[in-house]
Amino acid sequence: MKVTCGLILFVFFITQPILAWFTYKYRGNSKKSAYFFVHNNKLELAWTIIPSLVLTPLIIYGLNVWNNITSVDTTDSQIIELYAKQFGWTARYAGDDNTLGDANYKLVKGLNELGVNMEDENAADDIITREVHLVVDQPVLLKMRSQDVIHSAFLPHFRVQMNCVPGMSTQFGFTPTQTTAEMKEQEGEDFDFVLLCNKICGAAHYNMKMKFIVESQEEYDAWIASQKKLKNTLTLK
Repeated sequence: MKVTCGLILFVFFITQPILAWFTYKYRGNSKKSAYFFVHNNKLELAWTIIPSLVLTPLIIYGLNVWNNITSVDTTDSQIIELYAKQFGWTARYAGDDNTLGDANYKLVKGLNELGVNMEDENAADDIITREVHLVVDQPVLLKMRSQDVIHSAFLPHFRVQMNCVPGMSTQFGFTPTQTTAEMKEQEGEDFDFVLLCNKICGAAHYNMKMKFIVESQEEYDAWIASQKKLKNTLTLK
C-alpha cells in the first residue's frame, strides 16, 4: 500500500503542474487554431510502453505480497467453512478430525443445504452452525464456498476479505488476538465481530451478516460440546 500510494503521489505531483501549464499555454483564443493529427505511432508506443514498464514490477510485487498474506502456515489451524447464499451465511466446523467432509452442489437437497457428502467418513463429525466461535490466539483457516452468485466474505475487524465463488473453494487464514469481551470493554457493550458480504449480491445484500465470537478455550469447548454433529442431524448412507 505504501509503495503504491508513494508512486501515485510521485506521478501526481509531476503531471498536475504540467497539466496546469499546458491548459494555460495552449488555451483557446481567436488568434490560434489547434493542430490536429489522426495518428502518431511514437506517441502510441510511448504511452503503452512507459506505463507497462512501471506497472509490471508493481503488479509482480503486489502478487508476491498477496501470496505471502494468503499462504500463511495453516498446519495447526482450525478449519471452518463459510457457506454463502442469497442472503445468509452458514458455518461448518471440521469436527474432531479437523477435516471437512466432501461437498458437492449436486447434493444440495432438503436438510442437506450445504451439499455435504454423507458417504464421506470425514463428514460424520462436521458441525453446522449459524454463528462462528473462535479461540483467542489460535490460528483459524476459513474455507469459503457459494451456492449461487459471487459473495465477498468481509471481516473488517480481522482485516480479512475473500470472495466466495460458485464452483470453487477459496480460503484465508488468520489468528484472532482479542476476545469479544475485551473488545466490548474498549468499544462498548454493543460491539460484535461480524461477517458481512462486501459484494452487492441482490436485494437483501445489506442484511447478509453473521456473528463471530472470540473467546477463551474453556468457553469455546463448552459451546462446541453443545453443538450437534452431522451424523445426528442427517442420515448417513
